[in-house]
Amino acid sequence: MSATRADPAWQHGTPKRILLATDLSSRCDRAQDRAVRLAQAWGATLHLLHVIPGEEPPEVPSWRRSQSEAVQAAERHIRAELQGSLGEVVIERGAPAEAILRQAAALDCQLIVTGVARDEMMGRAAVGRIVEHLVRESPVPVLVVKRRAWRDYGEVVVATDFSPCSRHALDCALAWLPEAAITLFHAFQIPFEGILGREAHMAEMRQLAATDQDDFLATVPEAARARIRSMLEYGPADAQLARYVADREVNLTVLGTQGRSGLAGFLVGSVAKRLLACLPSDVLMVRQPRA
Repeated sequence: MSATRADPAWQHGTPKRILLATDLSSRCDRAQDRAVRLAQAWGATLHLLHVIPGEEPPEVPSWRRSQSEAVQAAERHIRAELQGSLGEVVIERGAPAEAILRQAAALDCQLIVTGVARDEMMGRAAVGRIVEHLVRESPVPVLVVKRRAWRDYGEVVVATDFSPCSRHALDCALAWLPEAAITLFHAFQIPFEGILGREAHMAEMRQLAATDQDDFLATVPEAARARIRSMLEYGPADAQLARYVADREVNLTVLGTQGRSGLAGFLVGSVAKRLLACLPSDVLMVRQPRA
């Protein structure tokens, strides 16, 4: 099988092959620790990929190492960092995002793990172009690690708009994290609130959201429903979810994203992209399978 198969990876159980994309900087240490922890818990093979950006220049100074020496140095660095942990090392040269997707497919990985860029001027984590490209293009889930991996994922929040896309995200969380408590989080707003008024329509909108939630959960197996706690909150989805994740110290949020069919990446380009940047937790982005 390849990573481009139409059926979702989580329907085959927990991942058996994980690809960790690392640039060997300290900002990827957290992603590496989390990837090792998940691989050990799932009994999965961990592949570590480091991409040397660009092409080898035709002329290099005499003190520069050759391409093969640079590759060997990078591999030694990674193996020293692993300190005997399970892992297979792959070194490539080229465009990082394309190389990551190519290797994930070639190695039949069911999960890509990566870290975030850091805005040194602002002193905060920021989502880089490579991560955005992976989230937009990867047919398998992408885990963006922000927090230290000092514990397993205990409380997991799945953001939902009750669409098939968010149902795939819920299914993935249930299948991959069978011991975790799942909170299904939905935020609703009143359309044209400034004209219609908030108080007059709040009860009606909450009831409509509750009905949608019941319909959404009705198709979830009963045993799985027992693990799910539902939350309906009024307000902007990104602001309310970020506040909840911070207040509850949640260490993983799961979001559904759409591919190029349908709305052509609409969720990635709007709400999900903002959430990926602002959420303080790790974020697992689960793409809706292609039709």
